[in-house]
Amino acid sequence: MANIANQDKVRQPTSRGRGDRRAQARRRQIIEAAVATVARLGLSRTTIEQVARMAKVSPGTVMGYFPSKDDLLIAVLHDLAEEFDRARRAALAAAGGEPAAALSALIDANFDPKLIEPRKVAVWYAFWGEAKARRTYMAICGRLDEAHLADQRRLCERLIAAGGYSHLDPEAVALGLNGVMEGLWQSVLVEGRRFDRGRAQRLCRAFLAGLFPQEFGTHATAHRKTTH
Repeated sequence: MANIANQDKVRQPTSRGRGDRRAQARRRQIIEAAVATVARLGLSRTTIEQVARMAKVSPGTVMGYFPSKDDLLIAVLHDLAEEFDRARRAALAAAGGEPAAALSALIDANFDPKLIEPRKVAVWYAFWGEAKARRTYMAICGRLDEAHLADQRRLCERLIAAGGYSHLDPEAVALGLNGVMEGLWQSVLVEGRRFDRGRAQRLCRAFLAGLFPQEFGTHATAHRKTTH
């Protein structure tokens, strides 16, 4: 990971035959194998050979798409970041602009089973937890994290203004909700597939209900009824 940490610009991964469905399917196969390998071995111990073995292809095939381990790992992080960003944007669009519904939609998106698949969560924390890789994480995901927090802060501002919660600070509320969600994400690393997604969503809504009882007291109850 030394090369990743020293890069001034994050390189986009390269692959042959991007327009070819078979090439894209093979590229996806390699990325998924890399996710599984990093989750099992960590960043430092992951090698092109290990990924190739997991993907059931030759090392040369992997390097045909990703010339180096650094290229491959950057592609993995880009892939996860783009998946999360699509989910965030879709959640906000589906909420139709109503702030309580939008916050609720963001909670659901954060605990979408596709996003909190244990191997993917392990990869997120592998990049964040390893000092040499943290610069790469910030280069690729820093703006995404800022946008996610800004969405929450903006929605909290609207709830505070509309509901007369002048005693609340929108940034503090957004940071609190973000902290609850991040703490629950960490639970995925411990609990794996035993992680209770519904419980995590209810806890986030309970946090908001304590601050916005008009919007989330009944909203949380109604949502609980529709999901059980």
